[in-house]
Parts: sequence; structure tokens; C-alpha cells
Amino acid sequence: MLVRKVINIAAPLTPEQKAELAALRDMKDEDIVFDEDCPPMTEQQLDELDYLMRKYKTRRITKEILMAEFPERFQKRKTAS
Repeated sequence: MLVRKVINIAAPLTPEQKAELAALRDMKDEDIVFDEDCPPMTEQQLDELDYLMRKYKTRRITKEILMAEFPERFQKRKTAS
């Protein structure tokens, strides 16, 4: 089912929204819950991400950027014949 919602960005925040933003601002790194679907990044992954964001001057790293920088990760798999 497709849901469409119109948001007025000029409208002031509600008290609930302000409270949620304050709670997120005060959250510590230790409060983040990681699981198998969202594991923490390694230092190497963080360094690579930082390198790519600086090189391409973007905060969004696409599959095309990753393929251009790390082609060995995207080589075709050997298929059983």
C-alpha cells in the first residue's frame, strides 16, 4: 500500500517532536543497539567511507562509486557449469 503524506516544513515543531529531537541529541553512542542486520562499522570501513566522501565531495556513496573504487569486490562470481 502506498501512503502519501504532505509535510509543512514551515510549521513549528510540536512538543512531541521537540522532545524526540532532544532525546536523540542527548543519546550516547553506547545507547545505539546493533544487530545482525545493522552491525557496527569497522575502522577500515569508516576510513574508506571518509575517503570516498572527501574524494567525491558527497555524503551519498552509490554502488557506482564503490564499483569504480573497489572493482575487485564486484567481480563476477564463478558459476557452476
